[in-house]
Amino acid sequence: MSTEADRYQELASLPFDGGQPTDVTARTLTDELYFQRAVQAYLWALPAVNACAMRDGLGEAFGRGYSVMAVFEQRLKPRTLITTPNCDVIYGMAFANLAETGPLVVEAAPGIQGLVDDFWHRPLTGPLIGGVQYLGDIGLPGPDHGKGGRYLIVPDGAEPETEGAWEEYFVYRSRTNNIYFLLRGFFSSVDDLAPGVASIEGIRLHPLSGEAEPMRFAHASEVPANALFPRDATFYDTLNAFVQADRIDGVDPYMHGVLAALGIAKGTTFAPDPRQQQLLQAAAQTAWKSAKTIASGFDAEPDALWWEDRHWVAHAKTAPDDFWHTLLDEEFRTRAAGHTDVNAKAHMFVNHYSISTGMISSVVGFGAKYAACYRDAAGDLLTGEHTYRIDLPADPPAKLFWSLTLYDAETAAEVDADGQTFSSLNGMNAIAFNDDKSITIHIGPERPEDAANWIKTVPGRGWFSLIRWYGPEQAFFDRKYKPGDFTRTGSA
Repeated sequence: MSTEADRYQELASLPFDGGQPTDVTARTLTDELYFQRAVQAYLWALPAVNACAMRDGLGEAFGRGYSVMAVFEQRLKPRTLITTPNCDVIYGMAFANLAETGPLVVEAAPGIQGLVDDFWHRPLTGPLIGGVQYLGDIGLPGPDHGKGGRYLIVPDGAEPETEGAWEEYFVYRSRTNNIYFLLRGFFSSVDDLAPGVASIEGIRLHPLSGEAEPMRFAHASEVPANALFPRDATFYDTLNAFVQADRIDGVDPYMHGVLAALGIAKGTTFAPDPRQQQLLQAAAQTAWKSAKTIASGFDAEPDALWWEDRHWVAHAKTAPDDFWHTLLDEEFRTRAAGHTDVNAKAHMFVNHYSISTGMISSVVGFGAKYAACYRDAAGDLLTGEHTYRIDLPADPPAKLFWSLTLYDAETAAEVDADGQTFSSLNGMNAIAFNDDKSITIHIGPERPEDAANWIKTVPGRGWFSLIRWYGPEQAFFDRKYKPGDFTRTGSA
């Protein structure tokens, strides 16, 4: 019997005396149960703690409150540690608390693509217009369709004081007091980012009632910030602070009961004893590694592959023969049964963040499609000391733009290689094309001879990749476009 199996058999074989646990058995299983619950709580609460970490990390660097928006005016660079950022758009990120502001007005400028999630990373419920239920999206994939519009963010269950008072707004409802804005501004040339910055800085957030603070757009590209969630016992401190500060969440009462068994419940003091603190530390480390293991092996998950003969995987699983319909909804529940796909959700929130209908919808020319890859053509994990090439067919099916980005396997932030500003290439770069208009990109620690398109990696560091198609076109949905796998060509 293997050593791994021995541990579980030892637990199963702990002695009972007359049908009752011995003192040793009781102590062992009490610890084990606390540990197991802490592991599952970590995996389940990743979305919320991820959101808290972004709010707190960016807030420490740039200030807090609904009127403060971090704008990555020179694109997002590796000095900002945050999971899988898109460094090929202008990002705007802001956080608000409806308990402090009351209903919050959003005046969206034309041309943005953004979303609003609650702090469990559930998209806010927007209006139903013409048979379309809007969830989280504002701007291009939202009800204003990129023309600009007025939105009103309210707590779930809130109603206007007088009939018709909210009719001029697109009303979005949140199940948490804390909400999160992610805005994307686009540009047509990497040498002129001003249009993207202007679209972000055209937004205005202010309370529906009372005096408004002036917007402050904090330029963030050159300022170091750490917005990563903890992978140690402080994860549970962050989670507890969120539970205490926000409304009681009625969704998933069993898991909230698991939190309570750990000592995390609204209105109570979270005070683990020294032994429990040790168990929480081990549980956080184990859970983080478990989530990373799920992610690195996600290509073996049922229905995770975009294409059956490639290693590219979808966030919201999509059958390889049908790109028009995702198998999961915006809360990572299976559309067939309504149950949470726990592996898909862990994969998403250990390495990514934010979700909205626009990120998984199938409307030609709107929203976005994402494909992630952790392994090369031979099935081996991607590592920084090796050199790879990837071939992209001609005419990437993206109305707005396409990009290929590399991320550090541990942090999921951009690969931070000496002398490299961005770990990505996109359709706005000076891309070199092959004779048939296809694109070959080389990846590795040193530029191969005659490699026109190259992204640098760091020896000894694992990495993974995302392809993005913004405004996916018909060829994508018809499965006429299929990127290659990463093929290893050498080693440093």
